[in-house]
Amino acid sequence: MNCKQSNKEIDPIRDGLLSVRALNCCRHLGINSINELAEYAKSNDLYQIRNCGRKTRFELYNVLSKYTHYYMLPEIKTSLDVLNKINDYIPIISCDDKSSEIRVVIPSDIRVQAVNIFDSCVLVSNDFIKDCFLHKYQDVNKLLSYCFSDITSFFKFEDKFSVDIILSSWDLSLDILHKIELYISDNFTNRKCNQTIKYFCYSINLLIKDIKLHYCDNKISLLFSRLDPAAVEPVQSEYNRIKRNISTRAGNVLAENNIDYKNIIKFCEYTIPNIHQTKLYRAMKAMEISEAFSSYQQYICNLTDLKPEQIKISLLLKDFSFLDEVLAHEIIKFYEKKGYYPFFRLLYLYFQTSDYRKNIIFNKAKGITYPLMSFTDISYEFGIAKERVRQIVSDVSKRSYPQKYTQNFNQNNYSFLAKDYISIQDIYYLVNESEFNSIDTHFSYDSLIAILSFCNEVSIVEYNNQKIVVNSQILSSFDLKSALADISKTISAKTTEDVLLPINIFINKYTLDSSIDASRITSILTFFLTDILGVELDYNNNLVLKQNSIDIESELVKILEENGQPMSFDDLMFKLNSLFSTKYKFTKGNTKRIIVNSNRISSIGKTSTYSLYKWNVCNLTIRGLIHQILSDSDSPLSLDEIVSILKIKGRNTNKKNIRNSIRSAGKYNFIRLENGLYGLSTKQYSDS
Repeated sequence: MNCKQSNKEIDPIRDGLLSVRALNCCRHLGINSINELAEYAKSNDLYQIRNCGRKTRFELYNVLSKYTHYYMLPEIKTSLDVLNKINDYIPIISCDDKSSEIRVVIPSDIRVQAVNIFDSCVLVSNDFIKDCFLHKYQDVNKLLSYCFSDITSFFKFEDKFSVDIILSSWDLSLDILHKIELYISDNFTNRKCNQTIKYFCYSINLLIKDIKLHYCDNKISLLFSRLDPAAVEPVQSEYNRIKRNISTRAGNVLAENNIDYKNIIKFCEYTIPNIHQTKLYRAMKAMEISEAFSSYQQYICNLTDLKPEQIKISLLLKDFSFLDEVLAHEIIKFYEKKGYYPFFRLLYLYFQTSDYRKNIIFNKAKGITYPLMSFTDISYEFGIAKERVRQIVSDVSKRSYPQKYTQNFNQNNYSFLAKDYISIQDIYYLVNESEFNSIDTHFSYDSLIAILSFCNEVSIVEYNNQKIVVNSQILSSFDLKSALADISKTISAKTTEDVLLPINIFINKYTLDSSIDASRITSILTFFLTDILGVELDYNNNLVLKQNSIDIESELVKILEENGQPMSFDDLMFKLNSLFSTKYKFTKGNTKRIIVNSNRISSIGKTSTYSLYKWNVCNLTIRGLIHQILSDSDSPLSLDEIVSILKIKGRNTNKKNIRNSIRSAGKYNFIRLENGLYGLSTKQYSDS
């Protein structure tokens, strides 16, 4: 109470304003007034009072400091003004109101050392902490004024300083208070030091305890007050990530204490140290939790200093570690525009940056970011068996990627998933325009097909040299490949008259699950028959089988035998139509289907050139043959030598075509040596 505001003299002992324990201690000594207590304290130490504990002694020192100078007899009275004049101690008052009452005083005996402690602690701090600290506390007097006037003022700093700097300033303030307290305890004994020093020591001691009591709550409040709303999600995600990585028993400890992403910091700093003193298994779980969340606070601090755009990039880099900041910025732009993350581009970038051996092998085998390589070439490059390459490719393609990769792959974001079938060309156009149009990449059909192999929603059906993306639900309910093979066999049979064959015969025969809508199966089967096989259907979806007394496969075999060497598809069609132009009209789709299904006619490489199986013509491409020739040769070869060997293998070409093939075939490891010779980079040649 401020005695200046009352004319009535207040005696806390006489008026019973102290605690029961403090009053009992005074009455035990026969002390009935504040003046009598002051007289007793001059020649006696309050430590000697029976049943007078630490808090009680502090209470008595407190009332002595506040009330004694009002009630001391004139001959022994010493006012604050007198004490100030003789520099006995210096008053600490409230920083907000200069006219408010005195909170505590700095004894002159320790003032110089307190200043030295303040200066030395500030001096060793880094410049950022020093600027923040001195901005608020110019000297030790200012520090103590803030601390003793109101504990909340200790935790208040301007928002212009970062969370890390403010927390470091709190620690610096506590360090100074600790060192002042330690200096007093080391240099002044309780029996010899005067009443002012004792009171100051107890004040510092309780102040430190009060600060520590409120430290964690204020820290948590500061951390989350500085977080942008966009950063709350990554903080929760980080908490859940750490929680998933700890053991089940440790997770149960968190559940028992109702811990969430906010109070985990306080739990680690206050509750866990007490758990360490309990049973061994609980102490071990507490230690596990403490270690797991050791970096959690720093993670939040880092987010507080980021702008919303930086937070989004940070969150994206956390989920997709293979991105850099430039790519992350582009992905975020895509997300803001489209509302979802680009599935195909993310997987493409993942394989482009991955140095994981299995991913590299899968990448080269499927051609996601590399040119397509054969299993034989991959086997040779990595020094493993071809069967092992096949196994790795199969395992990677079936790998279940984390939800973060596939969560945006749905019908709302990729409309083609809602269709029962769609061509690779159409999907490639949509994806390339949307996700790769402005990017310098080599996203190809092979890339698209390989990435689609990760998607459970669709499957790729290859038939008659065409790739169609089909809804996986349909393929699980209908045996499409068997149905197409049966239809192909049926329409290739000889007939002496036109026949109408209902398509439902094949639908009913190869339907595996009747729960699927039959119209969907009819739609996709009709597409394959008309657009790929070139079969004619009437308005009732009946197959129109025209009179066919010609064995087309046998006629094609005869044409090849008469020619004596492989022929292109166009030449075969021209020869076939010229032989039977007046009797029968041959379609390209039907003819190619017959060739593909033939066990007597083989295709050469990836071109539309065909030969007979009995000729044993190698079906490799020109580049593949060149690679085979150089692999079999112990020495490098000239272009003329390569041309001659190719002619022996039934391939007519020239040096210019071979040179162009070698230059554009990076996956085969071709190299040009001196004197116009060519070899493989994977082989060692002698200097000669």
